[in-house]
Amino acid sequence: MVRATLEELDLAELLKALADHRKSAVVTFRGRLYGRIHLLHGRILYARTEPGPHLGEYLVRLGHLSLEEVQELVEHQGRDNPGTPLGALALELGLIGEEELREALEAQVMEALATLLGEKEGEILAEPLEEGSQVALPQTLETKATLLEAARRLDEWRQGQVDPEEVFHLVEDPTRHPLSPEAWTVLELLDGVRRARSVALLSGLPEGQVYHILFELKSRGLIRPSTLLADDPLVLVLAESGVVRRLLLYLLEAHRYRVQLPLDLEMALRLLKERPKAIILQGEKALEIARKLRSHPEGKLASLYLVSEAPPGLLFRPLRVLHLPKPLKAQEVLKALAPLRRGGT
Repeated sequence: MVRATLEELDLAELLKALADHRKSAVVTFRGRLYGRIHLLHGRILYARTEPGPHLGEYLVRLGHLSLEEVQELVEHQGRDNPGTPLGALALELGLIGEEELREALEAQVMEALATLLGEKEGEILAEPLEEGSQVALPQTLETKATLLEAARRLDEWRQGQVDPEEVFHLVEDPTRHPLSPEAWTVLELLDGVRRARSVALLSGLPEGQVYHILFELKSRGLIRPSTLLADDPLVLVLAESGVVRRLLLYLLEAHRYRVQLPLDLEMALRLLKERPKAIILQGEKALEIARKLRSHPEGKLASLYLVSEAPPGLLFRPLRVLHLPKPLKAQEVLKALAPLRRGGT
């Protein structure tokens, strides 16, 4: 076991050493955010950050699975296959192929590593990967090459990024400029009303990369910030399930809702000053949270939605809580939230 701070031990150097010795290990990072990196015989098997995208979200963003399929997969994983990676289970059930898994896994790993390599403070803990705790995926990633690419991306992103809330429109013919395939992907999503964050989630590319691409396009004069900004409804998502949080973030941002993910009730209460149109709740403490939100002067007007398998019971009725059936289905969620655009509560 290895335990150290980032001041004492560089994360990249630790991962390279584990790769050199072909170690199977779990490297945990705790600091401003939480991160985990799994290595199998020195090769990267899995990486993620919290907050940050999950593999299931990438499978949705890349069009390989639906929101409903990912949620059912997570339920199946927790009930019948604890310890089995989500990607391996999806492959075993025939929901995706090896190439689709490789694409989603690499996207998640790259974004997680670039994020973790950019951290300045925190603690690292490296422990052996327990026998049988993971199922080997058909595609692991070569550690040193992956670290090199993640570091390159981080350096690129640091050269400049736009604000995720900015909205851009095209002002010059892009065919007159040499552009990367990724830049074309981003340009195709610009419509003068989508915010940069929505463009990033729709693109399937890492968010940091999209913000840098937009910065470059702006610097070259191809795009310009829009002066007429759409009044996208603000929605708070306070959910115990990380999958529910991220899937709702992707779905709602893709359909021009502004989404905030408060970490707890205290943070949600602070965000009430921004006048959210809706608050989506999920978890065992939903009733308690709904009561506290409704007792707050600025929480009386927001629409409250409960994500659950069964509709809210009698205890929720005085709180005027609406229902979002679980597993979430895109069209049902969008239909339920449609009144927000008409000024309803």
